[in-house]
Amino acid sequence: MEINENVSKFVKPLTPTSSTLRKYTISFFDDIQPNMNVPLILYYSTPNDVQTNIFNHLEISLSKNLVEFYPLAGRYMGHGSLIDCSDQGALYIQAKAKFQLSEFLDLASRLKLGMLHDFLPCDPGKPGEVDDPLLSVKVTTFECGGVAIDMCISHKFADMATFCTFVSNWATKSLKIGKDESNSKKYSPVFSSTHYFPTLNLLNDEVVVDSYEVMNNCVLRVFSFKGSTITKLREKIMSEDNIVTHRPSKVQLIVALLWKVLVDMDKANGKSKASFVMQAVNLRDKIFPMAPDNFFGNFITYANARIELSESYQIDLQVLVKLLHDSTSKIRSNYVKALTHVVEKDYDVLSRPILEMCQSITDPDVTCYAFSSWCKFSFYTADFGWGKPVWRSTTKVGFQTVWS
Repeated sequence: MEINENVSKFVKPLTPTSSTLRKYTISFFDDIQPNMNVPLILYYSTPNDVQTNIFNHLEISLSKNLVEFYPLAGRYMGHGSLIDCSDQGALYIQAKAKFQLSEFLDLASRLKLGMLHDFLPCDPGKPGEVDDPLLSVKVTTFECGGVAIDMCISHKFADMATFCTFVSNWATKSLKIGKDESNSKKYSPVFSSTHYFPTLNLLNDEVVVDSYEVMNNCVLRVFSFKGSTITKLREKIMSEDNIVTHRPSKVQLIVALLWKVLVDMDKANGKSKASFVMQAVNLRDKIFPMAPDNFFGNFITYANARIELSESYQIDLQVLVKLLHDSTSKIRSNYVKALTHVVEKDYDVLSRPILEMCQSITDPDVTCYAFSSWCKFSFYTADFGWGKPVWRSTTKVGFQTVWS
């Protein structure tokens, strides 16, 4: 399946960014994130006549969107934790696929990682250089209708909630080209994370893991779980041994199941090690009062769970479910308390999960798995003018194993 790139350019904000906003300081939660890009691909079924102006239409709406999301048109300076917001622009690529969207979607479980990677505008795992854009977009049209909007956003500036705020605002701009845009403010970004959580440069450079170095031998697998099957699994786990006393979520059950399978695979291959699992946790709804969904930048931490080598030889699914539950419970108690200290934030507590993660990733006696749930995020309903996306996907990111 062939995709040809026809045009590559930088799209700048429609109106220049004010000189008073030229230096954007990232927050503590931005600073502790790996220097990598997060990929998202949205696939739409569109009429053939739409494709004649789709590139120009999306470019105009993107330019409008960058007025509000101006740091994404800048460049990350690295040292000093600054983004230079001089309107260097977001990368914008126009491409055409020599196959139909239906042909691609019909591949289903036969999809290969390289096929998804061909849609992307940049390498998602490669660390950004000073000249690299914080946002890259590739719009790919298919034969006989259909379009894919392929985006990579810097994790140094955005988590998935922020990514979704950007996408939702862009979709609204696209829908309202030539119309009244006054009611789209709910998707506008709130830039206040730096004020509440200033960066302190607590992490040494040698501690932060180079995401590009650990990203090797990536394999894509797609698994589908029926809702009824998950319900039966939940009932079975809650009825045995009284180990699990809470009602596990669907995500918790699937993560525990996959974790057990991975541990058992290592054991069968004679490669048993201590096993470390990290789960990304959105903090916006964990604090009181809750932060708005459009609270911009990174506002996540990691719920970490671990089993030692001696425990891995005979581990029950119920135990893994409880470990995962306990790890997220710690975030809701100790971590959130440290987060909401009015006088002084407890940065030792706030930095602990990322330090644990970095130390485990670099430990040769530990196998690490990163799980990230993108359930319920707004990109599932992002409407640029052709309805909801018919499919959504990501591709490789900068960890050894990630299940989304």
